[in-house]
Order: sequence, then C-alpha cells, then structure tokens
Amino acid sequence: MRFVVPKVVALCSSFLIYCGYNTEKRTTSVEEAVATYKITMKRGGLHQDAFQVVGNNLRYIPDSTSSKIFERYNIPSLKKMDNQVVLEFFKNIEQLGFWKLNDEYRTDASCTSSLIVTVEQNGRIKTVRCDDFERNCPPVIKYIDQKVVELEGNYLIWTFLPG
Repeated sequence: MRFVVPKVVALCSSFLIYCGYNTEKRTTSVEEAVATYKITMKRGGLHQDAFQVVGNNLRYIPDSTSSKIFERYNIPSLKKMDNQVVLEFFKNIEQLGFWKLNDEYRTDASCTSSLIVTVEQNGRIKTVRCDDFERNCPPVIKYIDQKVVELEGNYLIWTFLPG
C-alpha cells in the first residue's frame, strides 16, 4: 500500500502538468489566430471618422479636420479586447456571409452617409463600400458597424441631420 500513494501522486502530477501544457498551447493558437484579424471601418457623412480593429486592439480615429458637438467624437481611443470576443466577432462576420458580398452597394439618394469596411483575415482581404449606411447596405455591414461601436464603448453611434 505504501508504494501505491507515490504512484498515484506521480500520475496525478503528470496529468496536471500535461493539462497545463495543453491550455498554454491552446491560448497561444488563439492569440496567433486573433493576430491575423483586421477591420478598417470608415464612416462618411457628418462623421468622417474611422475605427480599426487590429488583433485585439480597437482604435477610434476621429475626424481631424473639424470639431464635433459631442466631445466624445473628437477624442481618439484605444481599447484592448479579450481574444475570445475577437474570435467570436470574426466567426459571426464569416457566418453572416461577408466574403460573399458585392464590393459596392450604390444608392440614388441625395443625402447619404457612406460606410467603407475592409476585413482582413488570414491573408484574405475584402473591401465593401456602401454609398448610404441607412439604405441599401447589407445586414452584415450594419452588424460590423454596430458591433465595433459597441466594443469601443463610448457610444459613438451614427448622427444624422434632420431632413
């Protein structure tokens, strides 16, 4: 009986070391996958601003040529996101059919707010341009815009002029 306890302890220790090694390996592969992701989103209309997601960093780049009424639209920001959140976001983009979209969505309206989204993932690059964010813009592009604004956290939603 006295030789069984050391064997059980050695077996349990080996198992714990093995599990710890696998967790570290999984984490590294998630970090490597996230590092290949990038989104650039440029908003037109009154905004003329941009957001960039590079890996797990989300950056807001305000319009430098004019000042906005709401101060939060004038302040650049940088936010570090959780890797799992980034992975889930990119999985949703793919599942919603981003890679199958046309390159351009035009509209005949006169007062428009353009939205240009470029997604890079594992060497694939696609840019989609919508002449008007409100009209004739695919749901996946609206999802990207809403999710990026939500993840940035400063409530930098679209602002429209009346009329």
